[in-house]
This record gives sequence, C-alpha cells and structure tokens, in this order.
Amino acid sequence: MPRLPLASPPPAEWRQTKRDQGQPHLRTRVMAPHRAVAAGLALALIGAVASPASAELQPRKDEWWFSAWDVQNSVWPLTKGSGVTVAVLDSGVDAGIPELSGAVLKGADTAGGKTDGRKDMDIFEDGHGTSMAVMIAGRGGGNSGYVGVAPEAEILPVHVATGDVPGSPVGITPALTNGIRFAVDKGAKVINLSIGAGADGIPHQCPDKLLDAIGYAIKKDVVIVASAGNSGRTINSPEAPGSCPGVVAVGGIDSDLRPWAKTQRQPYVALAAPASGSVFVGRGDKVYSRAAGTSASAALVSGAVALVRARNPHMSGRTVVQRLLATALPINKPVPDEATGYGAIRIARAMDPARYPVPADAPNPVYERFDRVQGAAKDVNVVPTAEARKVGGGPSAFVYVAVGGVVVLLVGGLAFVWFRSRRPSLR
Repeated sequence: MPRLPLASPPPAEWRQTKRDQGQPHLRTRVMAPHRAVAAGLALALIGAVASPASAELQPRKDEWWFSAWDVQNSVWPLTKGSGVTVAVLDSGVDAGIPELSGAVLKGADTAGGKTDGRKDMDIFEDGHGTSMAVMIAGRGGGNSGYVGVAPEAEILPVHVATGDVPGSPVGITPALTNGIRFAVDKGAKVINLSIGAGADGIPHQCPDKLLDAIGYAIKKDVVIVASAGNSGRTINSPEAPGSCPGVVAVGGIDSDLRPWAKTQRQPYVALAAPASGSVFVGRGDKVYSRAAGTSASAALVSGAVALVRARNPHMSGRTVVQRLLATALPINKPVPDEATGYGAIRIARAMDPARYPVPADAPNPVYERFDRVQGAAKDVNVVPTAEARKVGGGPSAFVYVAVGGVVVLLVGGLAFVWFRSRRPSLR
C-alpha cells in the first residue's frame, strides 16, 4: 500500500496522536470512493431535495460527502461561506497552490517558526495544514481540482505545530493558547484544530492555560472544532484539544455511515463527519490518494459551521453548535454514543432554523460541560465572608481555601508537565 514520503520517521507516540488527517500511519483501513452508496444516502443526510445544482464549482467525484449532503442543491444556492473566516491552527498553509487561490489571509506562527502562517512547515506528512484548508475552502483547479465545502470562506492560517520547528523553545500548549487568542482577535468565527496530544490524567482533560484560551474564544462567540483522535483501535485515550470543555470534538465515519475503524471512542465526542474516501492535497500542490483520519472530519465540520454562520450571521456560536447536534443523523444507539456523538452532521438542516426548528432547551453538552467547569472554578475561588471566617475555633475557612488553591496549582502544574512530557515530539 503506498505511503507518503516522510522527512524523518516520527516516533510511535507521534504517530498515534500527531495531526490526524491520517497520512502513512492511518492507511491500514482505506476505502475507495463509494459513489453509489453516497448517492443512496443523500436523502438520509439532507432530508430534503431543493433547487437545481450550482454549476460554478464541481467537486471531485470521490468527495462523496457533497452528494450525501446535497451541497450543490441544498446548501450552495444559499451560501458558500462568504464573510466567514476559519482559522486553521496546524502546520501552516501553502497559500500558493491553485486550490487555495485568494482564500488564505496573512496569519501567524506561534510555534517559533517565524512565518506568517502562509507556509506549510510540515516535516512529517508533507502538508497537513494545507490539506485541512483545502477541505474547508478549496476553490478547485490545480493538480487535484479539490473543492471545499465552504469555498467562499477565508482561511486564517496559524502555525502551531512545534514539532515542525527543531529546537523550538515553545511548547505545544502555549503555541495553541497563543494561536487561539490570535485567531479570535483577528476575527475568526470558527477555529479548526485537527491535532491531538494525550490528555489522560489532566484535570478536565485540558491544560489550564488552554482551557482559559478556549474560554476567551467562547466569550467572543467563536466556535472551536477539533478532531476526536485516531487511536480508537489501540490506546483510545483522551486527546486534547478535542477533550477540552467547550470544544466540538468530531469523530469519523466512512461512506457507509458507520464509524471509521480508528476513530476515538470517548464521552466528549459530539458529532461525526466523513473521515475517508478522497485524496490528500499537500504543500506544493502534491496529491496523494488513500488518506483517512478524524482530521478530515473536523475540517468538514469547521466548513459546515462556516456555512451555518454565513447563512445566519446573527446566530450565536452556542446556537450553531446546538443546531448541529439536534439536526444530526444518529449513527449508533444510544444517542449520544462515544464514537459518533449525536451523529453525522446534516448541513442543510442545521443552517435552516425556519424549516428545522430546534427547541431552546435542546441538549448542548459541549457548552454545558464548559459552563459546569467554569462554575466549579468560580465556586473554588470564592473568598468567604468575615462571618464565615470566624466560625469555629480551628483554622479559618479562608485558610482552607488558600491551602486548597495551592494544592490545585501544584496538581495543575504537574499535570501540565505530564501533558508536555507525554508527547515529547510535540514540544
């Protein structure tokens, strides 16, 4: 089975969690395009047949999700994502390839690579960030003709992959933290994080500083989407940032609408989207076949969020996510399940609140979990009143709170060190 060229062989830990579009290490299960199957699933995924197809852009035949979602008939006549910026925090993006002509803004490099994000620094998979950007906002042309689901959205590239910068003093957590804040301040309405590192044993399965940055994004009404992970067949451990409260973690499905074999099985998985079936468009406009992984799933959901937000510019990010969950097609029972969450997204339904209303009290576990964590943090940090401190003859409640705070800080610090040392190649 063909493998992508690697600049140097990545260590085992990296192969399990490195940006998971699924290059060589994810090729143990690869599916050829299932065009007939996809066409048969179109009604299941869209629930409606709409106006004549848009003929301006023609996706590749192996982009089977276009027919399954009926994008050209039911989505693109309403919007192609214009006016929405999607930040891609990854290895950088090759802005020079024809598929991304005019789509890539000047970004940043928070990993120590000294770029503006418009150069793909990937030394392991030959253009992971570029491939994510193409899946989201590809505009056809080039060697692949690849078209993204939101071809009029703009890409804000942020290089955060510290493993691409030998000797970089920056850790993956500060790179992500600074990258998220940069993207928010630059006006991104969606942030795509098709990356992952082990988070088992960390409080809330998310380093404190990263959780703070996610909170900053949520406060500014930005939706964060991340891949669930690709070690479902092996270690299947939690992976941040997908495991972080407030992040939409996306699992993978194949064109038969079954869970992709390697997709992570975790309680934090919220939604599912295609993980396999088409090609990989890397830097230098190189095209590789048979790529698979939940990185692709996250990118497609990020594109879907861009479409929903473009069509509903006044809809809050919380409501966008709530609608994606409520209108999803359940894959497994019970719902949600740990492989596919609430199910496969259905873009046409999510973007049409008039035709597909969702109750205001519909489940929104992504934000409910974040709110619980934030509420708990506030409760821990409450300073007791003077009356409370006088109660009893032992140490005051204030002392207990202070001591508890020190313990929390120590545990958090150790967890943060664990997060970085667990995946040494992510530093």
